Amino acid sequence: MKISAKRIVIVETKGLEDLDVPLKVRRLKQWCEDVNVVQSDVVFDFVYVDEASYTRYRPDSFKKLMAGFREYKD
Repeated sequence: MKISAKRIVIVETKGLEDLDVPLKVRRLKQWCEDVNVVQSDVVFDFVYVDEASYTRYRPDSFKKLMAGFREYKD
């Protein structure tokens, strides 16, 4: 999602969490970190959204989605 001309958030969604999800999301996190080091035109970030949590919490804004879905961020 293009938040602004200077910020893009990649939204990774999963309906079923299989064994390779943690590896894929860690790689996405690393990609964002790497691309932010080599360029400064745009800041890339990500959020991982699993279907079960989305259905349970139903965030009503992108800001709440980013705040509530913190898995793999640390």
